[in-house]
Amino acid sequence: MKSLIAWLALACLLVACNAGEGPKLGAFPAISKQETDAPFDLVAPSSRSPASFYFLIDNAAVATVDGAHVTIKGPGTATVTAGQNAIGGYGPTRTTTTLTVTAVACAAGSTRVNGTCTPLAACTAPATRVGNDCVAPATTATQATTGNLIFAGVTFPESFDHASAYCTTTVIDGVANWRLPTQAELTALIQSGAIAGHNWVLGNTWTSTMGTNGAASSHVAVNLATGEVAERADSIGANVSCVH
Repeated sequence: MKSLIAWLALACLLVACNAGEGPKLGAFPAISKQETDAPFDLVAPSSRSPASFYFLIDNAAVATVDGAHVTIKGPGTATVTAGQNAIGGYGPTRTTTTLTVTAVACAAGSTRVNGTCTPLAACTAPATRVGNDCVAPATTATQATTGNLIFAGVTFPESFDHASAYCTTTVIDGVANWRLPTQAELTALIQSGAIAGHNWVLGNTWTSTMGTNGAASSHVAVNLATGEVAERADSIGANVSCVH
């Protein structure tokens, strides 16, 4: 009888018959990587079960896994699961560890966009780089307001392309997302009289309105002193006022 009991105990041990629970898994150490590291393969923990391992990662912004092959996507942390399904007399089992991906500092002249170091666009003069922003220089020309629009002061002349790029890429008085005004907007500003007292340079000033002949190489400029409207070749200078 004792030999039968011993045989049954040994048989149970060999097939891990423990109420459906899988065998205890070996060590599954934490993983540390940098975001620029190459893909790598996970090393499964040791197990008495012959079942194949599967792997899961719970944060696709940090890394993805295909089989045991991991591809890093960006900085952060994720939980990595290693598991085995039931097989024969072995129940299912699983364990987890933490994957930590460290960000790599971006080189000078670039910034992180959606986890990727992206070169910063060049600033359009007279704006200069301050941190990640192109910032307008200090000026005595102050902002004028009409309706729900705010106009930055006119202080310098430029070609149309340069003027348009300056407005769309520059932080002026702490505010971004400027643009060139339309002909109608600039004319309405003149008619409102709101320009007075803001130290603007009065003269031909660019608008985003294309010339009447529809040519892509010409746009309308409005003379802020007289209200006169004239079509100008984009390469010819006119003053710059940005609006938002």
